[in-house]
Amino acid sequence: MYTLNTQLAYFKYSFNFKRLLLHIKWFKLEKAADLRLQGVCFDQAELQNFKSFIDRNKLNFPGSCFIGQAGAEGLVLPSENPVSQSDLPFYLILSKNPKPGAEHLMAQVQIITLTDDNYESMAAYNLDFDVIGKIEIYKNAAACKVNLSDKLIL
Repeated sequence: MYTLNTQLAYFKYSFNFKRLLLHIKWFKLEKAADLRLQGVCFDQAELQNFKSFIDRNKLNFPGSCFIGQAGAEGLVLPSENPVSQSDLPFYLILSKNPKPGAEHLMAQVQIITLTDDNYESMAAYNLDFDVIGKIEIYKNAAACKVNLSDKLIL
């Protein structure tokens, strides 16, 4: 079982785009029977499919990917709606078939779409499973004048 860490750039959610460079830890998205969201680790085939998607969309996933081996760990979302100290959500979802309102299952979760470098056209997410990413680090790319191909230092 595996997790995948990447950088993320050129995306939007809720009709807003953000000029940000994020460091994300990705998991496969599972929805429990009680409509709660949870992230589980990727198996080998899922990891390779997601990595291939990332390789085809280097604009949105600049820099290197880091694969982490994991046991039974997963992404445990809090049962209560956390209050964010920023205008960013805590978790981002990439989905082949985003369902309107699904991001409101829990506060601070947003479904995102990938865009081009003008934040206009969308790169299609076409995998058979959804992914959820936990934002670990973020930088305002416009203010920092970050070169999106640079490695993000943790």
